[in-house]
Amino acid sequence: MNEQVPVSRLRDWLRKSLSSELSQAERERDKTISEISRALESLLQICDQLSQKAERDMEEKRDNRAEYRAAKAVARLTGIISDMCKSIVITSAKDAASLRNLQRQTSKVASDAAGARQEWLRQIRPYYIIDMMTLGGHVDKVRRLGEELHSFLVGRGCLLRSLEELNEKLESLSKLELSKQSLSSQKQSLERELEAAEQEEKTLRAQAEKIRETPRMKEYLQIDTELRGLRGELLRTGFSRLGRPLRKLISISERGDYPIPINVREKAKEYSKKPFATFLSEEDGYPHLKAVLTALSEAVSTGKLALKQREAKKVIQRTQQAVDGQSLARLQTESKNLKNTYDQLLADQRLAELVQQLRDIRKKGRANHTSQEELRSELQRLLGSEKRLGEQISAQLRNIEVFTTELTGITTKLELA
Repeated sequence: MNEQVPVSRLRDWLRKSLSSELSQAERERDKTISEISRALESLLQICDQLSQKAERDMEEKRDNRAEYRAAKAVARLTGIISDMCKSIVITSAKDAASLRNLQRQTSKVASDAAGARQEWLRQIRPYYIIDMMTLGGHVDKVRRLGEELHSFLVGRGCLLRSLEELNEKLESLSKLELSKQSLSSQKQSLERELEAAEQEEKTLRAQAEKIRETPRMKEYLQIDTELRGLRGELLRTGFSRLGRPLRKLISISERGDYPIPINVREKAKEYSKKPFATFLSEEDGYPHLKAVLTALSEAVSTGKLALKQREAKKVIQRTQQAVDGQSLARLQTESKNLKNTYDQLLADQRLAELVQQLRDIRKKGRANHTSQEELRSELQRLLGSEKRLGEQISAQLRNIEVFTTELTGITTKLELA
């Protein structure tokens, strides 16, 4: 027999399917709890009655030492057992954990009360024999009820505990579903943000393209591209393999390990930070660059600037190529001419504004690109988390189906709302 049940209706369906067993178990549970409560009240009443009787006997039989001691022992014993009974608090909770706690407390009080009665009985005999038998009977009743509660918990109570366990599983499933819904909401929000960022990127591209189509802007961009090419050529032909040695030269010079003229050291710093801009500011023949590279070559040749043999050979070759003759003259002339044209173009206020607008658009574009990367990364993380939650929900659903089938004997298939 198969049964398809929505998860939201599973509790009601189970109570209906197990109605007779549940009703019997709940009646037995409530009856046992009620009897334990009455037994404890009865034991307290007996203790109060015996305590009052002992107090009267202590007043009336002061002259009889044996009876007085027995009465005093009864008063002490009933006080001890009363405190034990009052330590048990029967709450309205009826879950398995509360019932197990009640069973343990009841059994312990019965055991401790029987032990106390046996211990004080030596001082009470041969008096109060009937009273002690009555007290013992009430203690035994509490003990029997504790055993009955234990038998219930390992018997019919297992059904109630199974339902509690099922409730725990359903609550766990509900929490997983809520987490998945929250992730889905976050994912949708991120998708909207990503869509807006992609739309903004299209808008920025269109704005940038419109600016680039301006005739003067085309000329500016062409010159800017050529200047970038010349800068790259300068770095390849004049500074290839020289960056690190140049920084080391500046460092040993500042420490005083290898003295070079101050003006040469300052120019070396400028070239290490902004090589192309410094090169363009040079006079024809680039004398400052030659002085810097000559100082570098001498430091390497004399061993003052320690480099590996192969690297030292490459540095000396590169510096000599840049220093000898006018190997960078063409590059300097072309760069200066283009830079002058570049500066003249930017002197046009309208063009300068367009260039600034393009720079601002590029800046926004870079920020937008970074934002999109972050959004995509976060989306991937959420998708992974959503997938894991989906797997956990499926596993928990199967777990509940198996549990329900074992509990009812009916093959159960659950449907998520």
